[in-house]
Amino acid sequence: MKDKAVNGVFWTSVERIGSQVLSLLVGIAVARILSPEDYGIIGMTAIFLAVASTLLDSGFGSALIQNQNRTETDYSTCFYFNIVVGLFWYVVLFLAAPLIADFYRTPLLESVCRVLGLVFVFNSLTISQTARLTVEFRFRELCFVTLGTQLLTGIVGFIMAFKGYGVWALVFQQVGAAFLRVCLIEWITHWKPLPLFSKIAFSRMFSFGSKILCSGIINTVYDNIYTLVIGRVFSPVEVGFYNRGNQFAQLPSQSLLSVVMKVVYPLMAEVQDDSEKLCRAYQKFLRISVFILYPILIGLIVLAESFIYVLLGDKWLPCVPLMQILCFSYLFDPLTHINLNILYVRGRTDLVLKLELIKKPIALIILFGMLPFGLWWLCAGRALYSFIAYCFNCFYTGKFIRFGFRQQMYYSVPVIVKSALMGIICWRTALGFEEPWLKLMVGFLAGLLSYIGLNFISHDESFFDIKGIILKNGK
Repeated sequence: MKDKAVNGVFWTSVERIGSQVLSLLVGIAVARILSPEDYGIIGMTAIFLAVASTLLDSGFGSALIQNQNRTETDYSTCFYFNIVVGLFWYVVLFLAAPLIADFYRTPLLESVCRVLGLVFVFNSLTISQTARLTVEFRFRELCFVTLGTQLLTGIVGFIMAFKGYGVWALVFQQVGAAFLRVCLIEWITHWKPLPLFSKIAFSRMFSFGSKILCSGIINTVYDNIYTLVIGRVFSPVEVGFYNRGNQFAQLPSQSLLSVVMKVVYPLMAEVQDDSEKLCRAYQKFLRISVFILYPILIGLIVLAESFIYVLLGDKWLPCVPLMQILCFSYLFDPLTHINLNILYVRGRTDLVLKLELIKKPIALIILFGMLPFGLWWLCAGRALYSFIAYCFNCFYTGKFIRFGFRQQMYYSVPVIVKSALMGIICWRTALGFEEPWLKLMVGFLAGLLSYIGLNFISHDESFFDIKGIILKNGK
């Protein structure tokens, strides 16, 4: 199990880091060509696309991974169901496109939505195969698919932006990525579904996945409601600033979370009936998560202005304060999801749904309470809710494996302190330079070296764990 975990963490990390680096490089190049309004138009579609994507999976992928007795019939049933759902939601979005355009008072959104909807159809063809690769811990192949897709579609997106296609460069980048992923997954797996659909298998997966689906929809709506509200109350330009700031703030958390969810979930599913092993696995991944995430987010907060100026130019500087406060919002994001994993592997998706029904009304109260004060306070409210959500999610972790909020803070607080010290060193060092690129480079090096030094001196266990993973897989 340990070798599976190490291998999974390594290749999933390579996948996410490589993907984010490619995405960042392409995004920087494209953002220098396109306007905040172009990104704002894409951002306005986010909530509709995200909800439909959640409905597309319906929790069946998670059900396949959680079920230790899965069969080819299960995979085939999941495959056919997802195709039907994908086609259905494409038709819904196609017909609803004029209403979406009217809602935002942006006519271009009608054609944008109708083209972007093709993503649902393509994604429906890969859910079963991706679950199979995950169950078999074939993360190297998944890494190849993701990086290959990211590289090719990124090049296409940049060329289209350079040629003057505007927002369509972003549209075709997403659609092209979904189509290419289908091709690469098929080439790697050579999997063919059985010509049958099992009602029994469907019922079993639906029983597990339906609660994940409901909680996923609630989460997805909340995650994207900010662009909906900002797009309606403010303008596409503000949506563009918010989305860009949120993208960079979310990047470290999202990358780490992708690794955690892909590796931790199937690994924990294997030991779901052994509370002691489950607790040890949870502790280890929690320690590593905070060790990696906290210094990166603190560094982004400190160097935000130089970071945005160097990468995107001065036209994107209004997103700096939004990015800084949103970094606080993502401090607890991976921990929140790791806590929920305990419920997933124990098959208690009903409790996941219960938690969402309690948390999200609080989230909406905070959202609309902050709205009259402006965009920055809207983001501050999101940060506040992130901590509240984490506290709620800790409850059942403490109940099931006796590793609740107090125990988690025992591991987290020392990392917070060292990250804060690193941030102070980074900030003081960068102050001595005028040029933004020098501030960014010197601040980054100062932060990196100081954080390594602090953890070496304190003999942090996570530091040596990560060092061991890198050395073992780098041979």
